[in-house]
Amino acid sequence: MNSAVTSRTLARTDSVRPFKAGAYGFVLLGIGHLALSAAAATATQTSERRAVDTVMRESTFALLGLERTVLDVFNGMSIAMAFFSITCGLLILAAVRHAPALVQRRTAFGWCALAVSLAVLVVSVLLLPPPPIVVLTVTSCAFGLSLRRATTVSAHAAEAA
Repeated sequence: MNSAVTSRTLARTDSVRPFKAGAYGFVLLGIGHLALSAAAATATQTSERRAVDTVMRESTFALLGLERTVLDVFNGMSIAMAFFSITCGLLILAAVRHAPALVQRRTAFGWCALAVSLAVLVVSVLLLPPPPIVVLTVTSCAFGLSLRRATTVSAHAAEAA
C-alpha cells in the first residue's frame, strides 16, 4: 500500500475560480430576483399589498415629458436591475474566459468587480431583505479572495524578465 498523498491541492495562486464564483453570484442574484418578482406578481395578494399597489398606481410624476406611476417605476427599476445583474455576471465570465490574466493579476477589472459588489452589499444591508445580502456577501468574499490570490503587476514583470 502506498502511503504517499496524491491528492491535488488548490494552488494559492488560483484567482480565477473565486472570481468566477463571484460572477456566477451576480447571475444568480439577477435570475433569483426575476423569479421572485414573477412569483410575487402571480401570487394572491394580501389586502395590505393591494392597498400599497393602489397608492403606488395613483401616485404619478412626470419626468422629461413622460408620466409614470410610482408602481411603474418601482417594477421597471427592479426588472431592469435584475437584467443588469445577469448581464454583468455573464460579461465578467466571458471576459475571464477570454483573458484570465485580468484576474490572475491585480488589475482594475478585479477591483471594480469587488467595489461594485461591496457597494451593492451596503445598499442591500440598508434597504433590502436577506437573500441579496447573503448572495452579495458571498460575491464580495469571492472577489476579495480572488484579488488576494492574484499577483501584482510588478510580480508578472519580474517573471517575464
